[in-house]
Formats: sequence, structure tokens, C-alpha cells
Amino acid sequence: MPSPQTSSSKPEPNPAQVGAFSPAHPDLKNGAAVPARVASQHYAEALARVIYIWGHPLVNTFRRTSTWDLMKGHGPGMAMGLFPGSPKNHMGYVDDYLPAAQRKIVTPNNDTIYGACFADLAEEPVVVQTPKDVPAGHYWTIQIVDAFTTVIHQLGSASKTPAGKFLLVGPRWRGEAPQGFAGVLRSPTDVAVVMARSFAARTPEAKAQARAVLNQMGATPLSEDRPGLRQFDCEASARNKVYPPNLNADILAADPDILRERPVHGETFWDDLKRALDANPQVGPDDAVMAEQARVLLALRERDPAWKALLDQTAMIADAELFQGARYEQVGTNAGNGWQRQANSGRWGSDWLSRAQAAAIYIYVNDFEEAAYLIRGVDDQGALLNGRYRYTMRFEKDQLPPVDRTRGGFWSLTMYDKDYYMLPESPNNRHNLGTVNLDANELHFGEDGSLTLVLSSDEPRDAAEKANWLPAPRDTFALIVRAYVPDTTILDGTYKLPQVVRQN
Repeated sequence: MPSPQTSSSKPEPNPAQVGAFSPAHPDLKNGAAVPARVASQHYAEALARVIYIWGHPLVNTFRRTSTWDLMKGHGPGMAMGLFPGSPKNHMGYVDDYLPAAQRKIVTPNNDTIYGACFADLAEEPVVVQTPKDVPAGHYWTIQIVDAFTTVIHQLGSASKTPAGKFLLVGPRWRGEAPQGFAGVLRSPTDVAVVMARSFAARTPEAKAQARAVLNQMGATPLSEDRPGLRQFDCEASARNKVYPPNLNADILAADPDILRERPVHGETFWDDLKRALDANPQVGPDDAVMAEQARVLLALRERDPAWKALLDQTAMIADAELFQGARYEQVGTNAGNGWQRQANSGRWGSDWLSRAQAAAIYIYVNDFEEAAYLIRGVDDQGALLNGRYRYTMRFEKDQLPPVDRTRGGFWSLTMYDKDYYMLPESPNNRHNLGTVNLDANELHFGEDGSLTLVLSSDEPRDAAEKANWLPAPRDTFALIVRAYVPDTTILDGTYKLPQVVRQN
């Protein structure tokens, strides 16, 4: 059997660092101590703003572990009847795309069926299972991120991961995997997230195939491991809808916006950060220095009401600024023709700003070599996209996004409203366009081999345009192109998506 986890007490802040914020002689006459006090306050404020950006993804992830209590005693299921939920160290599933009407999770894809496990590796290791029977060219992935949302392992069809069982362990675990395991996967934090995705086209047959692959993917506590591979049941999980007190399906159907609550709030940030750090006493090398500084400010905040007031106000300002700035029209760097991309997505290193922006607008993005995310919120004139107008996006012949179909690659263009949710109801039942529609022969190509997509709230009258129509809301909207298993020309920037052109 594997060795147990080694014990480790929670790190304590350095008293000298905490004390350094207070001038040694704060009561000198004639205001002589004021410059020292102001300098300390300004430094603390600047540090707090950085710590908010650094710690936002950690708090975001840790707040989502509240599903542990909701699902405890219920088994894997659908938390609030909307998204995968499960008790600690188990995987819950949906059995179809996430519902378009939900207003809990921003920017879900409309391409894959999900499974999700929030792991507490301080309690025990988790067994992660990869599928054995996968049709050729079917896309699947099991993405594992640490508590800060950095991708630490990306298993799947893209990397040609073999079938088997892997042992996911925390930073203090010592030992070897039991016999029959394919390997050990290490996490730098005790809290980790395991996200499973299985590609699903629109037909009943395609969704049945997606479920069959997803049912071979899962996560369970090591203490529940048995010899051989398990068979999971995403359909049973989807039927097991679990709601908190005073909430049910009828209430949510009448008011989906009741769940519009961000996981991170400036007003509670410091208390939430303390709990998240207590649950993750050890972090990776890119986060260790900031974790130490965060603990210093937390101790300073507890020491004096004046410091608490300053740090609380700073967190609220930083919170507001992040959500105002983390927009599809702003995040990322130029990828050509008005598109942007976070070229290091998933592998954040010490790029804390990009990591926080991603956590705000599309948390748990895959490793950038697994999936490229190209986003935009403006048209060819630099004006915000708005469904009052009509836009076109013209791919020239043989210029569709290049992906590796042999490893399951595909692409899609997804429409989101100004708050980054899908349209609750689409007039043609489309929320995205891409490989699925091409395979189904639903799109109309021009005589020259080009493909022109139409984006608008009003239905086109022309039959060819109607075939290529992606409905937009009547307000501002945003777009994302996901290219799963992207070609190197996407990764190195050689390939450019076409411009989104507003029509007169």
C-alpha cells in the first residue's frame, strides 16, 4: 500500500515582516512619523492589490468546493440540477451539454459532456481512470489543475494517454502507486480539480458515443479502489439532481438568474483567502513567495482595525477593477484580425494577472497545446459587437481552423451574451457553429469554396445565409473560437482567423 501523507503544520507568517509595517516611533512630535506611516500604508495597499490578483483563482476554486457539503450523502449527481457535483474525491457528471439557460457557470462549451471532481488530496489520494474503448478520432480529455487553476496534467486523446488508472497525490504524499496503476500524478496543492470532457455531436448516436466514453472516465478515493477498471454512469448522475434548502427546479426555471453569484467577492476576500491557504499549506514554486506575503497581510489585518479597514477596501477596489477589465474585448494579446488569445493559457507560471483574468471569464481552460481559445468582443471597426447589427465571418477556401482530427481535434465558434452566458433559447437551436455542423453537412459553401458565417439577432432571409446563421442576442455579445488539438500554425500564430465584419 502507498505510504501515508507526511504531516505538516500550517505555515506561520514571519513576525518580523508583520512588524515592519508599523513605524518604530509612531508618536513623534510635529507629524514626524507620518511619512513612515503613509509609506507603510501605500506599500501594504500595493501589495494587497497584487495579492488579490494572485489569490483570486485560489479563492475561486476553493469556494467551489462548497459542493462537497451539498452533495455529501447524495453521491455523484448534478448540483442544483445544472452542473456536475459530487462528494469529496468523487466525480459527478452531466449526460448532455450544460443547459443553455443556466446562469451559474460562465462560458461553458457546447461541444463536450462534462465530468468534474473537486479533490481533497490532504484526506487521501484519488484514483483517476482513463478510458479503454474509444472510437478512432473521438476527442476526450481529463484535465487536472491545482488550486490556482494551473494545468498540472492533461490526459486524453491529444496526448494519446493509455487506458488505465493513475494515482493523483498531494504535495506531502510519499510512496509508490499500488500494483496495476499506470503512474503517479502529483499536485503542488492539496486541493485539485479533475475535469473530464467527451466530445458530443448533435445526433442521438453521437451523444450515446460520448456518454459511453465518459462512463469509462472517473475519479474515486483510493480507499474505494478495486482491481480492474470501473464503469461509471453519467446518466444516473444526471438524474440525481441535488438542491440546497429553499431551492428547487421550479424556482430555478422561473428565475435562472437567482444563481448569478460570483465565487469571489471583494468584501469577503481576505477571510476566504485565509481558509483557502489553510486548506493548501503547501503551494508550487511559482506561488510560494506570494503565499508567504499573503499570510503576512492576513496577520497584519488581524492585528489592527485600521489595517483591516485599509486591506478590506483595497480588496474591494481590486475586485471591481478585475471584473471591469477582464472582458472579451480586453483580455489576451493580438492574434490577428481583431482576435485575442492568452498564448500561455493553462500554464500560467507566475503570470498572475492572466490567470486571474481567465478565472473571471472562462475558468479551468485547458493547456494551450490541448485547446486554443481565441476571443473577441469587437468588430472590424473596433466597436463592441451588438446583435442589433449583422456581421459576417468569411473563411476562404481551405482556411478553416486547422486541427488534428486523428487525435479528436475539432473547432467551434460559440456565441455568448454580455455576461458570458449562452442564449437561453436559440431560434434555430444553435449556440455555436463548427466541426459538428460541417460533419453534418449543414453549412452552405460558396462556389469559390469559401464559407461565410452570419451573426445577427434577426434571422436572415436568404437560404444560404440562414444555413450559416449563428443567432446573437439583441444586446452586446462576445465570441470564442475553441480549437481542440490545434495545429502548430494556430499555436505559433501563423494561422489567422478571419475578421468579423459589420455589414451596412
